[in-house]
Amino acid sequence: MGQLASFKVVGKGNGMRTDAIAGKHTLAIDEPESFGGKDSAIDPLSAFLASLMACENVMAQIIAKEMKFDLKKISFEAEGKIDLAGLMGDVTVKPYFQQVVVKGYIETSESEERMAELQQAVDMRCPVFRTIKDAGIPVENRWVKTVPAV
Repeated sequence: MGQLASFKVVGKGNGMRTDAIAGKHTLAIDEPESFGGKDSAIDPLSAFLASLMACENVMAQIIAKEMKFDLKKISFEAEGKIDLAGLMGDVTVKPYFQQVVVKGYIETSESEERMAELQQAVDMRCPVFRTIKDAGIPVENRWVKTVPAV
């Protein structure tokens, strides 16, 4: 086995809101008013999707350098589909995402083949992506080349 890293987050709940601390950083998570929260921060499932996008970005930056890939800019959209009945206690419904779709928008001078190579490497090495995929949740990752803004 290689180098084993440990990540620790502590948190304190106050109603639906959780204030978490990871090292010197803080993160607030809350639910919208329609779900009993005060809508004072991002909701947990959106935070999960944001974590996926952030992890994909980090891995793209690392792997692009390894590949000497011309990665000028990268942005993402992520969407997850979930049946709320599972969260609300219906044991016949899975209480997790039924599907996750990630769209990556890449500004680069590289070919479509090189873009596909970068995306495949990111998909193989991104811990959050692999956690979702290896849990058996259908996850689709589509990257497209964008035109630079003028």
